[in-house]
Amino acid sequence: MTVSEQVDALQAKVADLKSSLDASRHETNEQIKARVADAKAKADAAKETVHGKADQAADHAHTQWQSLKANNSAKMKELQERAARKRDERDVKAAERDAEQAEDDAADALDYAAWAIDQAEVAVLDAADARAWADARAAASPPS
Repeated sequence: MTVSEQVDALQAKVADLKSSLDASRHETNEQIKARVADAKAKADAAKETVHGKADQAADHAHTQWQSLKANNSAKMKELQERAARKRDERDVKAAERDAEQAEDDAADALDYAAWAIDQAEVAVLDAADARAWADARAAASPPS
């Protein structure tokens, strides 16, 4: 999935969250509870995927940081040499690898954002459920 496709999917999730909130305002407590259970199930399923990717990304970032610290002077020298000579096929391949890594990092960040939206949906629906329950209790209570 390209970054653009992931952004589109994330935008669709946000639109679904808004629709879910709007719909919950006109639903019964039981309907909202069913919606909450469904949202939690989706969020839990997505969480496993995101946690795996987040762990991979964290491990990868830690390894990269250690490598960066260990090889800083060598990298600086390589950068200076690279700037001094013409770009050749090897530089193109390195740039392609860098671009692919950046795209992978962006995809991981978008996966995390999608998971966060799933969590937000659960929180929003829990709030709607609590409001519906409170309103129902207030309507059922005799006036003081």
